[in-house]
Amino acid sequence: MSTSSSIAVSLLAVVMLALGYTFSRERTTQQQQLHDQVAQLQRQMNQLATTTSVDIAPQEHRFLPTKEQKKNKTKLSLSCACETPSGFTYASDFGVIGDATADDTLALQAAIDSASANDSGGIVVIPKGTFRIFEPLIVPAGVTLQGQGYGDSPLAISFDAGASTIAYCGTDYAVKLAGHAAGLRDLAVYDWPYGTDCENIQAAGGVLVEADAALVESVIVSNIFIYFFLGGPALSLVAKNSAGIAFGNYQNVRIRHAKQGISLQAEESSFVNSNSFLAGGMSGGGFEVGVIAQGPGACNDNKFYGMFIEPPDTTLTHVYVSGAKTNVKFHDVRLEATSKSLDKPIVIIDDSSYGNVMNGLLGHTHVQANLNRNPDIDLMSAKSVGMDPAPKNLYWNSAFKGYNADDRMMPGFSLVGTNAAITILEDSDEMLFPDHNVIDVDYLNYGGAFKLMADITPKAPAHDFVTFGVYARSSVPGSISGAMRYESGNIISSASHSGGGDWEFIGMTALYDKSAPYFYFSITGDVQLTAPTFIYGKTPAIPGASLMSSSGARMSGTLTMGVTTVYPPPDATQYYWVIPKNSGNIFLIDTQGNPSRSIIRLNHRTADRFARGTLATLMFEEAGTRVKHNSYIKLKNNADFVSGPNTSITLMAGGSASWVEVSRNE
Repeated sequence: MSTSSSIAVSLLAVVMLALGYTFSRERTTQQQQLHDQVAQLQRQMNQLATTTSVDIAPQEHRFLPTKEQKKNKTKLSLSCACETPSGFTYASDFGVIGDATADDTLALQAAIDSASANDSGGIVVIPKGTFRIFEPLIVPAGVTLQGQGYGDSPLAISFDAGASTIAYCGTDYAVKLAGHAAGLRDLAVYDWPYGTDCENIQAAGGVLVEADAALVESVIVSNIFIYFFLGGPALSLVAKNSAGIAFGNYQNVRIRHAKQGISLQAEESSFVNSNSFLAGGMSGGGFEVGVIAQGPGACNDNKFYGMFIEPPDTTLTHVYVSGAKTNVKFHDVRLEATSKSLDKPIVIIDDSSYGNVMNGLLGHTHVQANLNRNPDIDLMSAKSVGMDPAPKNLYWNSAFKGYNADDRMMPGFSLVGTNAAITILEDSDEMLFPDHNVIDVDYLNYGGAFKLMADITPKAPAHDFVTFGVYARSSVPGSISGAMRYESGNIISSASHSGGGDWEFIGMTALYDKSAPYFYFSITGDVQLTAPTFIYGKTPAIPGASLMSSSGARMSGTLTMGVTTVYPPPDATQYYWVIPKNSGNIFLIDTQGNPSRSIIRLNHRTADRFARGTLATLMFEEAGTRVKHNSYIKLKNNADFVSGPNTSITLMAGGSASWVEVSRNE
């Protein structure tokens, strides 16, 4: 008789024996004993079924019998020696007790080590119970520790609801996941406070995923309740010594009462990147911080979906992000702090961090962050609001109009270098956007790169990012790229044109050097350009925008212009008047009771000069003020203008210190 047949007969005999005791006075005790015997035999059969040698038919007969075999009713041979993979690893086979009293450290670790050594299946199944341990459980690569759930309450450990609880009594982390695809699921992890041997002992943390001089990928933690770790992080990901942790998946991790909820830390030259946290959340007391992510190594692109973070209060904040290489991405999160002082932020983003994404519900207090570096923080409440940059193209002549071929001058732009010939293509069939000219740049193949850049770049110290680019068409690979001075002071560049002959948008978004901003298009091949765009802030480019200063405009409403008052200059420079820039186009001349004054120069200093084409109307209430015709103020018919009551003269700036009369009202 085969081994499997013997076990089957034994199992049948045990069942029959159990029936024979049905009416015995000792029924309860004997049935429990028989139940245990049946369970043991079932495990033996499972093990036998997964390790029994089975013969497989030869290749030619492996799947279907031949016609001859069907005719002769030949029986296929299924005998050749091979082994099938092992099944689950049952911790109960290694002597775990789970009565909240016995020390199950060695038994649990033995089961895990067996799975790691391929002596049994890679999933270690622990039964219901409370398993006390006094040393961390080390779960290596490819092994998953799986329980029976964490009970019927997300607020406290349930000891009578079929749960599997790891009850740690020690000063280290309770569970350490130490390799690729290590896993933990369907159980509770508890910083055990009971018994004289555990009094005044506090764990350093709950679950630790650690990479030390190695890469750890694809860790899975699912349906875990981490409870009462008031001495450190409930869940911690730490990379050190040029190590990395990436692509992990953490689902429904429920944290209750902890010093830190989830801690992500990358030491110098290490990274913790692109891990995902799905649902779950944290609540209760004792929190210093809910989620903390910090460098100095790369700790970015870690994503949190649908999580709640709602301790009534935290001593630091609910979410803290620090480091130039650190950011987090929160999607549909819920942040609440019902007991936090309203002057304390619920989110703190260090000024060095950028690229954070946050959206969802902000229930209390506010966000402390540089929103120009983090425009994708959209958490809004009565105490806080997100911010997007203004979508305004600051290339005021983005339509490339007004090019003077004789002087090689393009309003609004500087053409740096003589190593390119410029032609304007005004044919509407060539235009990519309405009313936007196309310029054809014929690169002359000498003298390095030809540069196209704005003649004046407005400064915006409030912004840390800049976005700029241009549509380009070229058959020369690498003919054009965007370039700028980065925050560090180094020049960086965008991707260049492919040379495929089609229109491509060439541009970039990056942190810029506020102390010396510098942006340009570097051209080293024949290329056609149209619709350049320049925006302060981290935002998609908006080429083709029709601004009144760029491609013309039609108005159906009222145009309102700025009006400001101008006072006489000091006696030492009594003929050199200054009208203020950026204050409007209409200037009320206040002669301070002495209208017998003369104006010979306007805005003579370089810093005060208006852009070429600016119109300025000087309005006089009193008679007797003279605007003198000269080489700097050229008046109609070379005739001076002398004011009368409520008269005016309109001048156009020449771009230097010169002005030309447009009209007068005497």
